[in-house]
Amino acid sequence: MNKYPLIEILVFFCRYSRLAKPSWRKEYTHQLKRVRSCHSKVIGGIKKSYYSIETKGGKIFDLEFDQEELLWSLVQNDSQKNLVIDRVLVHMKRHKHQPSDAHRMTPIRFEVFPKELIERTTPIEFALIDRLRPYRFKRSKHGSIQVSQIETSHMENTMITKHLNYLVEDTEQRFYHLVYTLDQLDWRFMQEVDREFLFVR
Repeated sequence: MNKYPLIEILVFFCRYSRLAKPSWRKEYTHQLKRVRSCHSKVIGGIKKSYYSIETKGGKIFDLEFDQEELLWSLVQNDSQKNLVIDRVLVHMKRHKHQPSDAHRMTPIRFEVFPKELIERTTPIEFALIDRLRPYRFKRSKHGSIQVSQIETSHMENTMITKHLNYLVEDTEQRFYHLVYTLDQLDWRFMQEVDREFLFVR
């Protein structure tokens, strides 16, 4: 697997709402101004990352990311009581030499809204593969590639970790196989796929 190059990528996470394509509700959307602080730690054997985020609107949010369940949530405190987070756009860096896992991920846009507006009662209704989707990625000499849709996706359990496989189509109708390695936070470019191989289309 290591022979395939790591890529820089924007990833869209959904916790409560399942969307065919990423979309935003203006009244709930917040844009990153800066990351005030971030760190990672292991709690009960589960890797988690924590962020204090200042938005362009001047609000401060404390976020938590469960790396194994691929779920973003708000840290429970008085200022965030009865609020939830969903639809998170995250910049995931290819460079591994960072102070912590949290420094490899930056939430740049997200929605925060009242808990009573949750569309689905539990994120466990979604399979792990459905909780995130590639949004835009960068190849070294080919610039930035915008994903228009996911053609197919599946998860492989290697016994050591889980590999999330995505066959995506870009805005120029070209196809790419991307893989996310769960325990490493790595996105890898596997290959460009010829349209002729998509027998199910």
